[in-house]
Amino acid sequence: MSVAHHLGRALPVRSSTLSLRTAVKYSLRIRRIEFFPTTLTIILVPALLLAGSDAVFGTATFIAVAVMTRLIIHFGDMVNCLADRDVDAIYKTRLSDAVYGLGLSNVRWQIRVTGAAVLALAAYLAVATRHWDILPLILVELYFARQYSVAPLHLKGAGAWQIPTLFVIIYGLPMLMVARAFPVDLGWPVLLVIAGFGVSQVGVIVVNRAEDLPEDEEYGIRTSVLALGLSRAIGVATLMVGLGGAALIAGVLAMGEPSWGLVPLVAATAWALWHVGGTWLAVRGRPVDAALKSLRPRAKLVPVQLAVTGWGAVLAAAFVLANR
Repeated sequence: MSVAHHLGRALPVRSSTLSLRTAVKYSLRIRRIEFFPTTLTIILVPALLLAGSDAVFGTATFIAVAVMTRLIIHFGDMVNCLADRDVDAIYKTRLSDAVYGLGLSNVRWQIRVTGAAVLALAAYLAVATRHWDILPLILVELYFARQYSVAPLHLKGAGAWQIPTLFVIIYGLPMLMVARAFPVDLGWPVLLVIAGFGVSQVGVIVVNRAEDLPEDEEYGIRTSVLALGLSRAIGVATLMVGLGGAALIAGVLAMGEPSWGLVPLVAATAWALWHVGGTWLAVRGRPVDAALKSLRPRAKLVPVQLAVTGWGAVLAAAFVLANR
């Protein structure tokens, strides 16, 4: 059955008279700019923990790594929007309309330019910091960010492997590259913070991915939720939020004395764990249709949970810097 049949209308086509304002709007849309406040935490958490003073945030090196990290995220989002344009035409029409409105060649051009800018900034950072491992790290990141959405690997449909893939491309490698921009050795507390932060955040994201179970099954995309089953996937998500949050808090504690900055992080982690765990109880042992009916209203809070836990971690890291 065609996508157009599902829609009851023809797919949008690129307009030759697309206004500049609309082109900019569509270009921002395929970069998922609405998640900017949340993804900013990926940059700030390791930076605050490793900075010698707040003066570092005005340096060319920090600006370069911050921009590079943002562009990495844009790269993955644009590849995903392009690859999923027909599925999105049914369930996420605003994304599909943006891709078709801009034109496929235009979106591909934007992806190539973004990738080139990432590589240029990575080369600059490697020279400026003498941390040459930034270059292979960025190549691995770009490769897997692309392969998440397209063949031959199409890691989005790699079953349970989707979960560690999300950790690596959204949190693990980007946060590690931010950390490598600082002239200090990475100790185990920083690595524990990166691991805990990413694991807990991906646990929350799994709940969001569970919403798409029917369409993923229809289009043969074997996501982690489809591979594990809805109830088991949310159970894994609950475990990730709990263990990841505990590791994050332990890592922050290992880098500084206990402070009031930990209170929002602990509260946010506890709330996320309570909510994701409640979602697990709501879907456990129920038929898929009934479980999804219970899950979808709760999944609307996923962006809030990511923001609250992410900025809780930023605040805790800021207290570590302030007390250094």
